[in-house]
Amino acid sequence: MKLERVERLGEEAWAGVAAVDRGEDNANTGLARAVLLAGGDAAALLLFAAVGRSSHSEGLAPVAVLATAAPFLLGWFAAAVPLGGFGRAACGERAGEAALAAAKCWAVGVPAGIAVRSLARGYAPDKAFVIVTLVVTGVLLVGWRAGLAAITAQAAHEDRTPTEQLQRRRDKRGNPLEFFRLLTSLTKRW
Repeated sequence: MKLERVERLGEEAWAGVAAVDRGEDNANTGLARAVLLAGGDAAALLLFAAVGRSSHSEGLAPVAVLATAAPFLLGWFAAAVPLGGFGRAACGERAGEAALAAAKCWAVGVPAGIAVRSLARGYAPDKAFVIVTLVVTGVLLVGWRAGLAAITAQAAHEDRTPTEQLQRRRDKRGNPLEFFRLLTSLTKRW
């Protein structure tokens, strides 16, 4: 809200314009955050593939790990882009929203990766493989994104002045009573 002090022949009055802070960041910050998320997602899935190969006494050559991770990378990114995996909620500083965005993408992307792997190999995997894959990738993907959002939110709030915190605030989701309260406070002012 922007208020300007106006003096009229010895009396004080306030004139102003009410505006809603939409909390929009510049495009470069959002793009940088999406690139960071994509890199972290790829690293998590490569880690999953490397640990899986290691536990089955298979080689850890980078090409072999990438080949193992490829179906999961394909499934993840094919799901994450249209489901908002790199959208505003996923790129924000709220751990719950980031985790929810990641969970939606995980619920579609990892089963898609399992399906791609099954088609490439010509057979369906064991139930144990499916369960382990879902649990481990869920922990890695959802966990790292929620952790990143929590850490950056804490660091961002510690480094900002109160004015900067107010300027970067996200939209508040309110209810009709809060909107009514806003309208009545504005009409009382005039």
